[in-house]
Amino acid sequence: MNLEDIVYYINVFFFIYMFIYAIVFFFTTSFSAINLDDFFIRKKHMSYSMISNKLNYIPISILVPAYNEEITIIETINSLMDLDYPEYEIIVINDGSDDKTLEKVIEHFNLSRISKPFRKLVNSEEITSIYENQSDKKIVLVNKENGGKSDALNAGINISKYPLFVCVDADSMLQKNSLERIVQPFLEDSSTIAVGGNIKVSNQIAIKNGEIKNINPPKKSIVLFQIIEYFRVFLNSRVFFDRLNANLIISGAFGIYRKSAVINVGGYTKGLIGEDMEIVVKMHAFYRKNKLPYKMNYVPDAICWTQVPESLKILKNQRVRWHIGMGESLRRHKYIFLNTHYGLVGMLSFPYFLFFEFISPILEILGVSTITISFLIGIINFRFFIFYLLFYIGFNVVISIISVLLEKYLFKKTIPIKFMFKLFIFCMLESFGYRQICSLYKIIALFKLKDKKWGQMERVEQKY
Repeated sequence: MNLEDIVYYINVFFFIYMFIYAIVFFFTTSFSAINLDDFFIRKKHMSYSMISNKLNYIPISILVPAYNEEITIIETINSLMDLDYPEYEIIVINDGSDDKTLEKVIEHFNLSRISKPFRKLVNSEEITSIYENQSDKKIVLVNKENGGKSDALNAGINISKYPLFVCVDADSMLQKNSLERIVQPFLEDSSTIAVGGNIKVSNQIAIKNGEIKNINPPKKSIVLFQIIEYFRVFLNSRVFFDRLNANLIISGAFGIYRKSAVINVGGYTKGLIGEDMEIVVKMHAFYRKNKLPYKMNYVPDAICWTQVPESLKILKNQRVRWHIGMGESLRRHKYIFLNTHYGLVGMLSFPYFLFFEFISPILEILGVSTITISFLIGIINFRFFIFYLLFYIGFNVVISIISVLLEKYLFKKTIPIKFMFKLFIFCMLESFGYRQICSLYKIIALFKLKDKKWGQMERVEQKY
Protein backbone atom coordinates (compact mmCIF):
# COMPACT_ATOMS: atom_id res chain seq x y z
CA MET A 1 0.00 0.00 0.00
CA ASN A 2 1.52 3.33 -1.09
CA LEU A 3 1.18 6.79 0.45
CA GLU A 4 -1.68 7.78 -1.83
CA ASP A 5 -3.73 4.76 -0.75
CA ILE A 6 -3.12 5.51 2.96
CA VAL A 7 -4.15 9.14 2.55
CA TYR A 8 -7.20 8.09 0.51
CA TYR A 9 -8.45 5.67 3.20
CA ILE A 10 -7.88 8.23 5.93
CA ASN A 11 -9.97 10.72 3.94
CA VAL A 12 -12.76 8.19 3.45
CA PHE A 13 -12.74 7.31 7.16
CA PHE A 14 -12.82 10.96 8.22
CA PHE A 15 -15.61 11.77 5.76
CA ILE A 16 -17.74 8.90 7.12
CA TYR A 17 -16.94 9.95 10.69
CA MET A 18 -17.92 13.56 9.99
CA PHE A 19 -21.14 12.41 8.32
CA ILE A 20 -22.10 10.31 11.36
CA TYR A 21 -20.99 13.16 13.65
CA ALA A 22 -23.23 15.59 11.75
CA ILE A 23 -26.24 13.25 11.93
CA VAL A 24 -25.77 12.69 15.67
CA PHE A 25 -25.39 16.39 16.44
CA PHE A 26 -28.27 17.40 14.21
CA PHE A 27 -30.50 14.85 15.96
CA THR A 28 -29.41 15.85 19.48
CA THR A 29 -29.77 19.56 18.65
CA SER A 30 -33.29 19.08 17.23
CA PHE A 31 -34.27 16.86 20.15
CA SER A 32 -32.87 19.39 22.64
CA ALA A 33 -34.67 22.34 21.03
CA ILE A 34 -38.02 20.53 21.29
CA ASN A 35 -37.39 19.45 24.87
CA LEU A 36 -36.22 22.88 25.98
CA ASP A 37 -39.50 24.31 24.74
CA ASP A 38 -41.38 21.55 26.58
CA PHE A 39 -39.36 22.28 29.72
CA PHE A 40 -40.39 25.92 29.89
CA ILE A 41 -44.03 25.11 29.04
CA ARG A 42 -44.09 22.48 31.79
CA LYS A 43 -42.68 24.95 34.30
CA LYS A 44 -45.66 27.23 33.72
CA HIS A 45 -48.00 24.43 34.81
CA MET A 46 -46.05 23.24 37.84
CA SER A 47 -47.80 23.24 41.20
CA TYR A 48 -47.66 26.85 42.32
CA SER A 49 -48.41 25.87 45.92
CA MET A 50 -45.35 23.60 46.05
CA ILE A 51 -42.95 26.07 44.46
CA SER A 52 -44.18 29.22 46.20
CA ASN A 53 -44.25 27.72 49.71
CA LYS A 54 -40.78 28.31 51.18
CA LEU A 55 -41.39 25.57 53.77
CA ASN A 56 -41.08 22.98 50.99
CA TYR A 57 -37.51 23.94 50.14
CA ILE A 58 -34.76 21.67 51.46
CA PRO A 59 -31.86 23.37 53.32
CA ILE A 60 -28.65 23.51 51.28
CA SER A 61 -24.93 23.69 52.02
CA ILE A 62 -22.98 25.61 49.36
CA LEU A 63 -19.40 24.36 48.99
CA VAL A 64 -16.81 26.71 47.50
CA PRO A 65 -13.39 25.04 47.10
CA ALA A 66 -10.71 27.72 46.79
CA TYR A 67 -7.05 27.57 45.87
CA ASN A 68 -5.31 30.93 45.38
CA GLU A 69 -8.56 32.77 44.65
CA GLU A 70 -7.87 36.10 46.36
CA ILE A 71 -9.01 38.11 43.31
CA THR A 72 -12.54 36.71 42.97
CA ILE A 73 -13.40 35.00 46.27
CA ILE A 74 -15.01 38.02 47.98
CA GLU A 75 -17.21 38.80 44.98
CA THR A 76 -18.26 35.14 44.77
CA ILE A 77 -19.24 34.95 48.44
CA ASN A 78 -21.12 38.25 48.22
CA SER A 79 -23.13 36.90 45.28
CA LEU A 80 -24.00 33.78 47.31
CA MET A 81 -25.24 35.91 50.20
CA ASP A 82 -27.76 37.58 47.86
CA LEU A 83 -29.54 34.34 46.92
CA ASP A 84 -33.29 34.18 47.38
CA TYR A 85 -33.48 30.93 49.34
CA PRO A 86 -34.93 30.32 52.81
CA GLU A 87 -32.13 28.32 54.47
CA TYR A 88 -28.57 27.70 53.38
CA GLU A 89 -24.98 27.90 54.58
CA ILE A 90 -21.86 28.93 52.68
CA ILE A 91 -18.78 26.77 53.26
CA VAL A 92 -15.53 28.06 51.76
CA ILE A 93 -12.76 25.45 51.73
CA ASN A 94 -9.31 27.00 51.54
CA ASP A 95 -7.22 24.18 50.11
CA GLY A 96 -3.78 25.25 51.32
CA SER A 97 -3.66 28.48 49.30
CA ASP A 98 -0.33 30.30 49.30
CA ASP A 99 -1.84 33.70 48.49
CA LYS A 100 -4.13 35.84 50.71
CA THR A 101 -7.38 33.95 50.10
CA LEU A 102 -7.68 32.93 53.77
CA GLU A 103 -6.82 36.35 55.19
CA LYS A 104 -9.13 38.22 52.82
CA VAL A 105 -12.18 36.09 53.68
CA ILE A 106 -11.54 36.30 57.44
CA GLU A 107 -11.08 40.06 57.36
CA HIS A 108 -13.89 40.97 54.95
CA PHE A 109 -16.57 38.88 56.68
CA ASN A 110 -15.27 39.34 60.24
CA LEU A 111 -14.88 35.62 60.90
CA SER A 112 -13.78 34.15 64.21
CA ARG A 113 -11.94 30.90 64.79
CA ILE A 114 -14.08 28.23 66.46
CA SER A 115 -13.89 24.64 67.66
CA LYS A 116 -16.38 22.69 65.58
CA PRO A 117 -16.86 18.94 66.00
CA PHE A 118 -17.68 17.03 62.81
CA ARG A 119 -17.93 13.47 61.51
CA LYS A 120 -15.45 12.39 58.87
CA LEU A 121 -17.95 10.80 56.51
CA VAL A 122 -15.52 10.75 53.57
CA ASN A 123 -11.73 10.92 53.49
CA SER A 124 -9.93 14.26 53.23
CA GLU A 125 -6.66 15.90 54.24
CA GLU A 126 -6.40 17.33 57.75
CA ILE A 127 -8.51 20.38 58.57
CA THR A 128 -6.26 22.78 60.48
CA SER A 129 -8.80 25.45 61.48
CA ILE A 130 -12.42 26.51 61.07
CA TYR A 131 -13.86 30.04 61.11
CA GLU A 132 -17.45 31.31 61.26
CA ASN A 133 -19.35 34.59 61.26
CA GLN A 134 -22.13 35.68 63.61
CA SER A 135 -24.69 36.93 61.08
CA ASP A 136 -27.95 35.27 59.98
CA LYS A 137 -26.40 34.16 56.69
CA LYS A 138 -23.92 31.59 57.87
CA ILE A 139 -20.39 31.60 56.40
CA VAL A 140 -18.00 28.82 57.38
CA LEU A 141 -14.34 29.00 56.33
CA VAL A 142 -12.46 25.71 56.42
CA ASN A 143 -8.66 25.90 56.31
CA LYS A 144 -7.01 22.62 55.34
CA GLU A 145 -3.85 21.11 53.95
CA ASN A 146 -3.62 21.06 50.19
CA GLY A 147 -5.14 17.96 48.64
CA GLY A 148 -6.73 19.13 45.39
CA LYS A 149 -10.27 20.08 44.49
CA SER A 150 -11.76 16.62 45.09
CA ASP A 151 -10.24 16.54 48.55
CA ALA A 152 -11.47 20.06 49.30
CA LEU A 153 -15.02 19.05 48.37
CA ASN A 154 -14.79 16.00 50.63
CA ALA A 155 -13.76 18.25 53.51
CA GLY A 156 -16.74 20.48 52.77
CA ILE A 157 -19.07 17.48 52.83
CA ASN A 158 -17.72 16.50 56.25
CA ILE A 159 -18.33 19.99 57.64
CA SER A 160 -21.73 20.55 56.00
CA LYS A 161 -24.90 20.07 58.04
CA TYR A 162 -27.64 19.95 55.39
CA PRO A 163 -28.91 17.01 53.27
CA LEU A 164 -28.16 18.71 49.93
CA PHE A 165 -24.96 20.42 48.90
CA VAL A 166 -24.12 22.67 45.98
CA CYS A 167 -20.67 22.91 44.39
CA VAL A 168 -19.68 26.35 43.13
CA ASP A 169 -16.32 27.44 41.70
CA ALA A 170 -14.56 30.31 43.45
CA ASP A 171 -14.87 32.51 40.35
CA SER A 172 -18.59 31.88 39.84
CA MET A 173 -21.67 33.92 40.65
CA LEU A 174 -25.21 32.59 40.97
CA GLN A 175 -28.31 34.48 39.98
CA LYS A 176 -30.71 35.37 42.77
CA ASN A 177 -33.15 32.56 41.89
CA SER A 178 -30.57 29.90 40.94
CA LEU A 179 -30.92 27.80 44.10
CA GLU A 180 -34.72 27.85 43.93
CA ARG A 181 -34.61 26.54 40.39
CA ILE A 182 -31.88 23.91 40.68
CA VAL A 183 -33.48 22.34 43.75
CA GLN A 184 -36.90 21.81 42.15
CA PRO A 185 -36.18 18.28 40.80
CA PHE A 186 -35.54 17.22 44.42
CA LEU A 187 -38.98 18.59 45.38
CA GLU A 188 -40.66 16.77 42.50
CA ASP A 189 -39.03 13.35 42.93
CA SER A 190 -37.43 11.89 46.05
CA SER A 191 -35.21 9.61 43.94
CA THR A 192 -33.28 12.61 42.53
CA ILE A 193 -29.62 12.43 43.55
CA ALA A 194 -27.94 15.11 41.43
CA VAL A 195 -28.85 18.11 39.29
CA GLY A 196 -26.71 20.28 37.02
CA GLY A 197 -27.18 23.96 36.27
CA ASN A 198 -26.60 26.08 33.18
CA ILE A 199 -23.19 27.78 32.96
CA LYS A 200 -22.80 31.11 31.19
CA VAL A 201 -19.79 33.34 30.57
CA SER A 202 -19.50 36.23 33.05
CA ASN A 203 -16.65 38.18 31.42
CA GLN A 204 -17.94 41.76 31.14
CA ILE A 205 -21.31 40.91 32.74
CA ALA A 206 -22.24 43.21 35.62
CA ILE A 207 -24.14 41.29 38.34
CA LYS A 208 -25.34 43.04 41.49
CA ASN A 209 -27.48 41.55 44.27
CA GLY A 210 -27.88 38.39 42.22
CA GLU A 211 -29.31 40.16 39.17
CA ILE A 212 -27.84 41.14 35.79
CA LYS A 213 -27.43 44.91 35.67
CA ASN A 214 -25.48 45.36 32.47
CA ILE A 215 -24.19 43.31 29.54
CA ASN A 216 -21.09 44.58 27.76
CA PRO A 217 -20.21 42.35 24.80
CA PRO A 218 -16.62 41.14 25.34
CA LYS A 219 -13.99 42.72 23.11
CA LYS A 220 -11.67 39.71 23.01
CA SER A 221 -12.35 37.16 20.29
CA ILE A 222 -11.26 34.28 22.51
CA VAL A 223 -14.08 35.09 24.96
CA LEU A 224 -16.69 35.35 22.18
CA PHE A 225 -15.72 31.93 20.85
CA GLN A 226 -16.12 30.45 24.33
CA ILE A 227 -19.56 32.05 24.75
CA ILE A 228 -20.70 30.17 21.65
CA GLU A 229 -19.14 26.95 22.96
CA TYR A 230 -21.00 27.22 26.26
CA PHE A 231 -24.31 27.79 24.45
CA ARG A 232 -23.64 24.73 22.29
CA VAL A 233 -22.81 22.44 25.21
CA PHE A 234 -25.41 23.50 27.76
CA LEU A 235 -28.32 23.79 25.31
CA ASN A 236 -27.53 20.65 23.34
CA SER A 237 -25.99 17.46 24.70
CA ARG A 238 -26.86 18.23 28.35
CA VAL A 239 -30.54 18.55 27.47
CA PHE A 240 -30.51 15.46 25.26
CA PHE A 241 -28.94 13.16 27.86
CA ASP A 242 -31.04 14.67 30.65
CA ARG A 243 -34.19 13.20 29.13
CA LEU A 244 -32.49 9.79 29.06
CA ASN A 245 -31.22 10.04 32.67
CA ALA A 246 -27.76 9.48 31.20
CA ASN A 247 -25.75 12.69 31.63
CA LEU A 248 -22.13 11.88 32.45
CA ILE A 249 -21.10 15.39 33.49
CA ILE A 250 -22.47 17.95 35.91
CA SER A 251 -20.27 21.02 35.67
CA GLY A 252 -18.04 21.63 38.66
CA ALA A 253 -19.00 25.30 38.43
CA PHE A 254 -22.60 24.64 39.53
CA GLY A 255 -24.21 21.37 40.56
CA ILE A 256 -26.31 20.12 43.48
CA TYR A 257 -26.13 16.67 45.07
CA ARG A 258 -27.89 14.61 47.68
CA LYS A 259 -25.19 14.23 50.31
CA SER A 260 -26.15 10.66 51.23
CA ALA A 261 -25.78 9.58 47.57
CA VAL A 262 -22.26 10.99 47.36
CA ILE A 263 -21.33 9.36 50.67
CA ASN A 264 -22.69 6.05 49.31
CA VAL A 265 -19.98 6.05 46.63
CA GLY A 266 -17.22 7.12 49.03
CA GLY A 267 -17.20 10.81 48.15
CA TYR A 268 -15.00 12.42 45.54
CA THR A 269 -12.00 10.39 44.38
CA LYS A 270 -8.81 12.00 45.62
CA GLY A 271 -5.99 12.56 43.16
CA LEU A 272 -8.20 13.15 40.12
CA ILE A 273 -8.61 16.52 38.43
CA GLY A 274 -11.87 15.69 36.63
CA GLU A 275 -13.92 15.46 39.80
CA ASP A 276 -17.15 16.72 38.21
CA MET A 277 -17.40 13.90 35.67
CA GLU A 278 -15.91 11.26 37.98
CA ILE A 279 -18.49 11.71 40.77
CA VAL A 280 -21.38 11.53 38.29
CA VAL A 281 -20.09 8.37 36.58
CA LYS A 282 -19.44 6.80 39.99
CA MET A 283 -23.03 7.44 41.06
CA HIS A 284 -24.43 6.09 37.79
CA ALA A 285 -22.35 2.94 38.21
CA PHE A 286 -23.28 2.43 41.89
CA TYR A 287 -27.03 2.95 41.50
CA ARG A 288 -27.34 0.92 38.30
CA LYS A 289 -25.15 -1.93 39.59
CA ASN A 290 -27.24 -2.15 42.76
CA LYS A 291 -30.52 -1.66 40.84
CA LEU A 292 -31.52 1.32 42.96
CA PRO A 293 -33.98 3.89 41.59
CA TYR A 294 -32.38 7.27 40.93
CA LYS A 295 -32.61 10.33 38.74
CA MET A 296 -30.09 12.92 37.60
CA ASN A 297 -31.38 16.11 36.03
CA TYR A 298 -30.28 19.22 34.21
CA VAL A 299 -32.10 22.51 34.80
CA PRO A 300 -31.39 25.02 31.98
CA ASP A 301 -32.82 28.03 33.80
CA ALA A 302 -30.72 27.58 36.95
CA ILE A 303 -27.91 29.87 35.89
CA CYS A 304 -24.35 30.27 37.09
CA TRP A 305 -22.02 32.92 35.64
CA THR A 306 -18.34 32.03 35.46
CA GLN A 307 -15.15 33.59 34.15
CA VAL A 308 -13.49 32.04 31.11
CA PRO A 309 -9.85 32.38 30.00
CA GLU A 310 -8.87 35.57 28.21
CA SER A 311 -5.54 34.29 26.89
CA LEU A 312 -4.46 31.25 24.89
CA LYS A 313 -2.05 30.19 27.62
CA ILE A 314 -4.80 29.93 30.26
CA LEU A 315 -7.22 28.40 27.74
CA LYS A 316 -4.64 25.71 27.00
CA ASN A 317 -4.23 24.89 30.70
CA GLN A 318 -8.00 24.69 31.14
CA ARG A 319 -8.69 22.49 28.12
CA VAL A 320 -5.79 20.16 28.84
CA ARG A 321 -7.07 19.79 32.41
CA TRP A 322 -10.64 19.14 31.28
CA HIS A 323 -9.59 16.52 28.75
CA ILE A 324 -7.35 14.75 31.23
CA GLY A 325 -10.32 14.63 33.61
CA MET A 326 -12.56 13.10 30.96
CA GLY A 327 -9.89 10.54 30.08
CA GLU A 328 -9.51 9.59 33.74
CA SER A 329 -13.21 8.85 34.15
CA LEU A 330 -13.55 6.95 30.88
CA ARG A 331 -10.52 4.82 31.72
CA ARG A 332 -11.52 4.12 35.35
CA HIS A 333 -15.02 3.08 34.34
CA LYS A 334 -14.32 1.35 31.03
CA TYR A 335 -16.39 -1.63 32.25
CA ILE A 336 -19.49 0.49 31.52
CA PHE A 337 -18.74 0.71 27.78
CA LEU A 338 -21.46 -1.12 25.80
CA ASN A 339 -22.47 -2.97 28.97
CA THR A 340 -26.23 -3.59 28.91
CA HIS A 341 -26.34 -3.80 32.73
CA TYR A 342 -25.77 -0.01 32.81
CA GLY A 343 -28.64 0.77 30.45
CA LEU A 344 -28.40 3.88 28.27
CA VAL A 345 -25.37 5.07 30.23
CA GLY A 346 -23.39 2.11 28.93
CA MET A 347 -25.00 1.76 25.52
CA LEU A 348 -25.34 5.42 24.50
CA SER A 349 -23.79 8.17 26.62
CA PHE A 350 -20.50 6.41 27.41
CA PRO A 351 -19.80 5.61 23.70
CA TYR A 352 -20.86 9.16 22.79
CA PHE A 353 -18.34 10.71 25.18
CA LEU A 354 -15.64 8.30 24.04
CA PHE A 355 -16.07 8.71 20.27
CA PHE A 356 -17.50 12.22 19.91
CA GLU A 357 -15.82 14.01 22.81
CA PHE A 358 -12.61 12.25 23.84
CA ILE A 359 -11.08 11.00 20.57
CA SER A 360 -12.78 13.47 18.21
CA PRO A 361 -9.93 16.06 18.46
CA ILE A 362 -7.49 13.50 17.02
CA LEU A 363 -9.82 12.64 14.16
CA GLU A 364 -10.62 16.28 13.46
CA ILE A 365 -6.98 17.36 13.20
CA LEU A 366 -6.03 14.22 11.29
CA GLY A 367 -8.91 14.67 8.86
CA VAL A 368 -8.29 18.36 8.13
CA SER A 369 -4.55 17.70 7.72
CA THR A 370 -4.92 14.75 5.36
CA ILE A 371 -7.53 16.42 3.18
CA THR A 372 -5.23 19.42 2.80
CA ILE A 373 -2.24 17.19 2.00
CA SER A 374 -4.38 15.26 -0.48
CA PHE A 375 -5.20 18.45 -2.34
CA LEU A 376 -1.61 19.70 -2.32
CA ILE A 377 -0.16 16.46 -3.72
CA GLY A 378 -2.96 16.11 -6.28
CA ILE A 379 -4.89 13.11 -4.91
CA ILE A 380 -8.12 15.09 -4.93
CA ASN A 381 -9.18 17.98 -7.16
CA PHE A 382 -10.03 21.53 -6.15
CA ARG A 383 -13.83 21.06 -6.37
CA PHE A 384 -13.83 18.08 -4.01
CA PHE A 385 -11.47 19.90 -1.62
CA ILE A 386 -13.84 22.89 -1.42
CA PHE A 387 -16.88 20.61 -1.01
CA TYR A 388 -15.13 18.77 1.82
CA LEU A 389 -14.26 21.99 3.66
CA LEU A 390 -17.72 23.48 3.14
CA PHE A 391 -19.27 20.35 4.62
CA TYR A 392 -16.93 20.46 7.61
CA ILE A 393 -17.27 24.19 8.20
CA GLY A 394 -20.96 24.43 7.29
CA PHE A 395 -21.97 21.77 9.80
CA ASN A 396 -20.14 23.55 12.63
CA VAL A 397 -21.60 26.94 11.66
CA VAL A 398 -25.19 25.65 11.54
CA ILE A 399 -24.98 23.96 14.95
CA SER A 400 -23.43 27.07 16.51
CA ILE A 401 -26.01 29.44 15.03
CA ILE A 402 -28.86 27.20 16.22
CA SER A 403 -27.36 27.30 19.73
CA VAL A 404 -27.21 31.11 19.68
CA LEU A 405 -30.82 31.30 18.44
CA LEU A 406 -31.93 28.91 21.19
CA GLU A 407 -30.21 31.08 23.79
CA LYS A 408 -31.90 34.19 22.41
CA TYR A 409 -35.30 32.49 22.34
CA LEU A 410 -35.08 31.06 25.86
CA PHE A 411 -33.12 33.82 27.65
CA LYS A 412 -34.00 37.00 25.79
CA LYS A 413 -32.21 39.37 28.16
CA THR A 414 -28.78 37.73 27.98
CA ILE A 415 -28.18 38.52 24.30
CA PRO A 416 -28.97 42.02 22.99
CA ILE A 417 -29.80 42.09 19.26
CA LYS A 418 -26.49 43.70 18.21
CA PHE A 419 -24.57 41.18 20.28
CA MET A 420 -26.47 38.30 18.66
CA PHE A 421 -25.42 39.34 15.15
CA LYS A 422 -21.84 39.69 16.34
CA LEU A 423 -22.02 36.12 17.65
CA PHE A 424 -23.32 34.96 14.25
CA ILE A 425 -20.15 36.31 12.66
CA PHE A 426 -18.00 34.47 15.19
CA CYS A 427 -20.01 31.28 14.56
CA MET A 428 -18.65 31.46 11.00
CA LEU A 429 -15.11 32.35 12.09
CA GLU A 430 -14.90 29.61 14.72
CA SER A 431 -13.81 26.91 12.27
CA PHE A 432 -10.89 28.98 10.98
CA GLY A 433 -8.36 28.39 13.75
CA TYR A 434 -10.16 28.38 17.10
CA ARG A 435 -11.62 24.87 16.84
CA GLN A 436 -8.29 23.48 15.63
CA ILE A 437 -6.40 25.17 18.47
CA CYS A 438 -8.76 23.66 21.06
CA SER A 439 -8.41 20.25 19.41
CA LEU A 440 -4.61 20.51 19.58
CA TYR A 441 -4.82 21.36 23.29
CA LYS A 442 -6.95 18.25 23.84
CA ILE A 443 -4.44 16.13 21.93
CA ILE A 444 -1.70 17.48 24.20
CA ALA A 445 -3.80 16.22 27.14
CA LEU A 446 -3.46 12.65 25.84
CA PHE A 447 0.25 12.83 26.65
CA LYS A 448 -0.37 14.21 30.14
CA LEU A 449 -2.93 11.77 31.50
CA LYS A 450 -0.76 11.20 34.57
CA ASP A 451 -0.79 14.91 35.47
CA LYS A 452 -2.79 15.14 38.71
CA LYS A 453 -2.36 18.83 39.51
CA TRP A 454 -5.52 20.79 40.33
CA GLY A 455 -4.22 23.62 38.19
CA GLN A 456 -4.98 27.31 38.42
CA MET A 457 -6.77 29.68 36.11
CA GLU A 458 -5.60 33.26 36.09
CA ARG A 459 -8.49 35.34 37.44
CA VAL A 460 -9.23 38.79 36.08
CA GLU A 461 -10.86 41.51 38.15
CA GLN A 462 -13.77 42.64 35.99
CA LYS A 463 -14.24 46.36 35.39
CA TYR A 464 -17.60 47.56 34.13
